[in-house]
Amino acid sequence: MTLMNTASFADRVADQLRGWPALSVCPVDSGTSSGFALDTHQIVHLHSANEAELYLTWPVIQRMHKVLRGSGQVMLVPGEEWVRVHLDSDSDVRVLMSLVSVAIQANVQPERRRRPSPCPKSRLATV
Repeated sequence: MTLMNTASFADRVADQLRGWPALSVCPVDSGTSSGFALDTHQIVHLHSANEAELYLTWPVIQRMHKVLRGSGQVMLVPGEEWVRVHLDSDSDVRVLMSLVSVAIQANVQPERRRRPSPCPKSRLATV
């Protein structure tokens, strides 16, 4: 008998990220979702069962712009350092997990030690 995995894709991401020593679980600024922080800086937000936002930083987005846009899985918002990933498949989860690794590396660089800008959903919640 095969058991179906009924966890949402965001739940699967959260389960995996809880095991990463560099990250800690945190509430997000909007208060309606969960997230993960590197030190005290939020870099991953899971806003729903099928949507995540990730703080990649300008240098990373500029360097990876063509790949990110061409993936079809990542939504870039002009002027934002956060990207949105729709989680509709195991492949989307793998893409997000890879990008979380990139985000950690980008955010541990000494020149990146400023506080990340709020994610777009958090800004909308406070307006």
